[in-house]
Amino acid sequence: MPTFRDRLAAVRTAWDSGSTTPQTPPGQRVPGPRRRHRAPASVVLLPPQQQSGAQNAAQIVTALAAVAAVLFTLWFSIDTSRKTDNQIKLSRAGQIADRFNRAIDQLGQAGPDKLSIRLGGIYSLERIMKDSPDDALTIIEVLCAFVRTNVPRPPGAISASKAPRSAEDIRAAVTVLGRRPNPDPAGKLDFTGTQLSLPDLSLARGQLSGTDLIGANLSDTDLGAVDLTSADLHGADLHAADLRSANLTGANLDDAELYGASLFEADLRRANLNGADLRGADLTRADLHGADLSDADLRGAKALTDRMLQCTVVNGLTRLPTGVSRPADVPVSQRLQC
Repeated sequence: MPTFRDRLAAVRTAWDSGSTTPQTPPGQRVPGPRRRHRAPASVVLLPPQQQSGAQNAAQIVTALAAVAAVLFTLWFSIDTSRKTDNQIKLSRAGQIADRFNRAIDQLGQAGPDKLSIRLGGIYSLERIMKDSPDDALTIIEVLCAFVRTNVPRPPGAISASKAPRSAEDIRAAVTVLGRRPNPDPAGKLDFTGTQLSLPDLSLARGQLSGTDLIGANLSDTDLGAVDLTSADLHGADLHAADLRSANLTGANLDDAELYGASLFEADLRRANLNGADLRGADLTRADLHGADLSDADLRGAKALTDRMLQCTVVNGLTRLPTGVSRPADVPVSQRLQC
């Protein structure tokens, strides 16, 4: 066995030769730290029932995590969709407001040389009414104010037939108002204090119920299937107008000129036709139940029968066609057939 002096001599020899690692003589083992060998850990096996319970618990936890992930994804999608919808609505409202402001600016352009600009504003407002029903009432008020401002009724009495023809922008505004989509009863047209002259205009199927059309010139106008319920047409010129299937229930037509008008299947129930001129008018299948024909001139009216007059109000000045009998001189409410 080498002594300490032998080992020291070997280290010096290695140092002199440039090697920092001492050479170990053959057959000798270099002493080093001892390795500790750990005994293998014993495996603990759970009973079968406990293993099954642990597996079920793990599956439940996994399923709950998956459900939570789905719910979070759904909530996130709904929240994102709601925010997107709100942004779209805000953007759309801004666009409507810009279009409305531009149309109002166009409508305010005065002068005959700006007629086309005003017409563009009127039809732009009509388009906005369709695109944004919530703004319909405001647009109706704007267009009615435009009409009232531009065609005020003159102080002196002027017959409807002599009233000057309304300008093209007024005719366009009335046409747009008459064909407004989904008319609301609260959006009644206010033409108070105006005298419109709209001959040859087409207002077929228009919504003009309750409208003030006093002294209006509507001669030769297409008013087929128009709604004029409770409208005020006092002194209006409706000669040769097309009123087929028109709803004139409760309308005020006193002193109106209706000669030569077509009232085929028109609804004239409870209409006030006091002093109206109905000469030569076509009354085929018209409903005159409860109509006031006092002082009315019905000479030459077509298809008027005794039966149609059974529930009407007439007086001694009511002029009837040849061969048509005057109804009994008793109140309508007391007539058995009414």
